Amino acid sequence: MSTPQYPEQPTTPLPHLDQDATPGQQGQTPPQTSAPQPPAYQPPQSYSSQAYGSQGYGSRSTAPIPTGTTLDKTNTFAFLSIIFAFLSPVAGIVFGHMGLSQIKRTGDSGRGIALTGLIISYAYFVLLALFIVVYIGFLFTIFAALGSSLSGFDSYSSY
Repeated sequence: MSTPQYPEQPTTPLPHLDQDATPGQQGQTPPQTSAPQPPAYQPPQSYSSQAYGSQGYGSRSTAPIPTGTTLDKTNTFAFLSIIFAFLSPVAGIVFGHMGLSQIKRTGDSGRGIALTGLIISYAYFVLLALFIVVYIGFLFTIFAALGSSLSGFDSYSSY
């Protein structure tokens, strides 16, 4: 494959295209200043196999074998916090705070997991507390309605 040849760019300005010339000076060219000119365009060099290394098609490089995950460096209490957030929100809150304090002290990873466990635990705890309050209120309402409806029926008044 050959490299295409590019035409050379003109380096001298054409007098009829000069914008600074006045109508009386069309035959004269303005004095040349020593402004730096950009270099002429150079065609790209041909690519060789050295640009990409000396590997040919027949050689294969092996990918590095992973040495492990970051799972062993993540705080255990943070994982327990997110697990217990769904099972027992109080335990999730306790493990989340313990995990955050250990992460701050030792620099382990897993702060986001501990915060997620804490947020889910607190939200689950609040929803559970609201459910219990509404349930108890509902039971009081049922017993109050039942007591008021049965108060008119006195089995001993007929004797």
